[in-house]
Amino acid sequence: MYWRRRALAVGGAALALVAAVWGTGAVLGRSAPQGAPAAATSESSPPPLVEGLVLAEAGAASAGSTAGSAPPATTGSAEGPADGSAGGVPSGSAEPPPPEPPPGPPQPCADAAVLVRAVLGKEQHAVGEHADFRIAVTNTGQLPCTREIGRAVRELVVTSPDGATRLWSSNDCLSAEGSEVRVMKPGEVFEFGLKWPGTTSAPGCGPRTRLGAGDYLLLARVGDRSSEPEVFRIG
Repeated sequence: MYWRRRALAVGGAALALVAAVWGTGAVLGRSAPQGAPAAATSESSPPPLVEGLVLAEAGAASAGSTAGSAPPATTGSAEGPADGSAGGVPSGSAEPPPPEPPPGPPQPCADAAVLVRAVLGKEQHAVGEHADFRIAVTNTGQLPCTREIGRAVRELVVTSPDGATRLWSSNDCLSAEGSEVRVMKPGEVFEFGLKWPGTTSAPGCGPRTRLGAGDYLLLARVGDRSSEPEVFRIG
């Protein structure tokens, strides 16, 4: 009996040992497949620090390419039109030609196109010296025109320095009659001169008095157009 119990105890221990070994292998066999996918998953995506560095480099490259790229083309600028043609009037270009006159005879000159000037032979004279005075009439317009510039509308006048006192007129002792209609070309000048005796005068050519030393003004008139005063001196 003793040996039978002894054999059963040894066999049970052996069976327990075999069962323990088999169970350990089964546990190890089941746990290994579960760990492999976890390792593969952790290696498939880079760490957050590496990803941020990659994005930072990509951003720097993008910024660099933007900064170094050429600016977008424009359709025009203040320096010229968009079609590439030169803007403005070229320097040194000729002035535009004057307008063509209308058909038919020239029209009367507008007052704004007639310039009247008083012209002095010289600005200083001796007492009693005769002086050269002239009237100059100019067409300052761009077209030929007609103007009455005869004796009936022309006059030279000497006044006191302040212009308040009329001292002499070319129409006092000279005939103020006669018509003279002229066609005046653009820029054309007509001049009419006389010798002033250095004296006063009055309408109807009454008694005359020699003017003394001092400053005086000379003015010219053609119709309704008058000149700026010119200063001259006697003495």
